[in-house]
Amino acid sequence: MKCRQYQYKFLLSLVCFLSAGLLMLAQIRLDQYRLAREIAPEILRFHVMANSNSQADQELKLQVKSYLLEQIYAEMAQQKDSWTKEDLTRYLSENQGSLEDKAESFIRNQGKDYPVSLTLGSCAFPEKYYGDLRLPAGIYQAANVTIGAGRGRNWWCVLYPKICITKDALTTVPESSLQELQQLLSQEDYQALLSERPVIHIDFRIRELLSHLLG
Repeated sequence: MKCRQYQYKFLLSLVCFLSAGLLMLAQIRLDQYRLAREIAPEILRFHVMANSNSQADQELKLQVKSYLLEQIYAEMAQQKDSWTKEDLTRYLSENQGSLEDKAESFIRNQGKDYPVSLTLGSCAFPEKYYGDLRLPAGIYQAANVTIGAGRGRNWWCVLYPKICITKDALTTVPESSLQELQQLLSQEDYQALLSERPVIHIDFRIRELLSHLLG
């Protein structure tokens, strides 16, 4: 009888512990989506979908994203010294066909013959770190680039403000981009994006708990 009582206490304690952990994770997720809703109107993401998950198609995806980023930023710089999200969105809409043609020509020069589709729309993004900058998971407006069948792993960044990093080895965000982002957001939201990466340690210590309950 006493053994059953200990087992019941152990299971009850374990259920409470797991419930508390799930509630904590749910609260973190809610906070992420709340922050994403507040900052999303000021941000334009960039989303590139590879043709497939083959090594060749994944490498091509990275080449295409770098090529398009260089084209977009170079052409925007020719038009204005500085620009807004609305300016960039308008440029992408007006030059959609031209950018698709350029990307397809670039792909043919790499020995492939994939079509490219560029669309503007809302897209769900996971949480992503760029150096010390954290963008929460949520729904953002994005320029979506689909290469071929678009069935491969994605690549994403921030097109506006300019946080897309064309050199993959570079892991820090330029100070100029951080300053621009700070001007767009409230101080509270900006500081939330610079918070340290959360480290969650979950240690059930079942043996210790069981030993304590049965001891």
